[in-house]
Amino acid sequence: MSIYGDSSLSSYDNHIWVIQNKVMIYQREGSPKWQMRLKLPDRAGYSVKSTKETNEEKAADVARHEYSQIVYKVENNLEIEKYDFLKLYKTWWEREKTSKSEARIKFIEGTTNRYFVGYFQDHLKGKSITALTDLDFEDYWSWRKNYWISEEGENNLNRASRRRNNSGNHRHSKKGNVAKVPSTKTLQMEQSLLKQMFWWAHRRGIISRQPYIKAPRDANRKNLDVARRPTFELDEYRTLYTYLREWVKGEKVGEQPRNNGRFGKAKTGIKKPHRLHLFQRNLIRNYILFLANSGLRPNEARQLRWRDIRINQKSGARYIYVRPTTKTGERDTYPLQHAFKYLDRLKKQTEFNDKDDLVFANQDGNPVENFGKTFKKILIDCNILEDDLGRVRSIYSLRHFYATQRLLSKTKPIPMEVLAENMGTSPTMIFQHYRHLTTHNYAEILTGR
Repeated sequence: MSIYGDSSLSSYDNHIWVIQNKVMIYQREGSPKWQMRLKLPDRAGYSVKSTKETNEEKAADVARHEYSQIVYKVENNLEIEKYDFLKLYKTWWEREKTSKSEARIKFIEGTTNRYFVGYFQDHLKGKSITALTDLDFEDYWSWRKNYWISEEGENNLNRASRRRNNSGNHRHSKKGNVAKVPSTKTLQMEQSLLKQMFWWAHRRGIISRQPYIKAPRDANRKNLDVARRPTFELDEYRTLYTYLREWVKGEKVGEQPRNNGRFGKAKTGIKKPHRLHLFQRNLIRNYILFLANSGLRPNEARQLRWRDIRINQKSGARYIYVRPTTKTGERDTYPLQHAFKYLDRLKKQTEFNDKDDLVFANQDGNPVENFGKTFKKILIDCNILEDDLGRVRSIYSLRHFYATQRLLSKTKPIPMEVLAENMGTSPTMIFQHYRHLTTHNYAEILTGR
């Protein structure tokens, strides 16, 4: 590792100038290996490190090469310091964070601190990034896929299960929804993030080449992960909204004790829903129904403000302005018109209903999370957590439900290009994931009826 600083020649015994006043090699007492001291061009201080050679001529060659590398980096304004992964991440993130959305920041910081630091910094014991090999990156995927079933991962889950939720911020931190086996899509997202970091390091001259970073694909799940997304059948969706209709009323646990037909004085044995409990359930119910009828992404709904609900002056139809800070930037989108009744219900429920207030806000007016953990519990209670192929549904499945129903509509089917524009995605993506639906729209023609 390089050490930067100034030292007098009196501390270097048996030294040899390879390049006068610029590059020197020397041996420490009791060590057969040659060290090198390199003068940093155009700045104070030296780089002092081992050549790892015991032969004088080879050591001199190493020193000349190292010095030429430093000169090149200085002349081209490239980094010359040594980096481990943590230093690389902090340096890269300091420059990149300001350009990222809130959702992207959350993903990058969470993924890096949990997995990348755990592997490259801790598992590889702070190995210099210049010493990382393609095999190190290949081994990351095995480490990653087995993380949550490893001793370290299980300890992580146990700690989280004992952690109290922060009452001031209702974000759950118990990792109840963590996937024990990461999906192909998750690994691809991590692959993309690693490439950003290390390719940036290559452009800055921190590393000499771009490493080969490629997440593995499970051949058995290739078609399952790519072709179709887990959605809901119509009868399953009816089960969901019927359940929510009763669920939103809250729960009463136990019965009030009676004495000769009259209610007793004892108050134990019954638990009544309190105001915050009912508020949360109403919020979640309307959030779920709105997403299923609008096709918005969870983060788009999370950033929605009352002023973003607008009216087309020509048609009188209401539409939503999606903010530029979301995944694919600003756009106007037209949900099914009855989707707005769920927002109207929320507006009557909350005190935060001014134009600049968030639509989906907690009782303090702060943005909510995507209710992933609660939604999972609801699906379990309805026995519809998985589709018939074993794919686990999530909040995002409501967006896929919207897309599926719009494409299958017998009265007003929507062309894929129009649906893609309305949902803020590409026609290619819509075709890739929903092309199987086109045959249903031509069922009568295809069957000769």
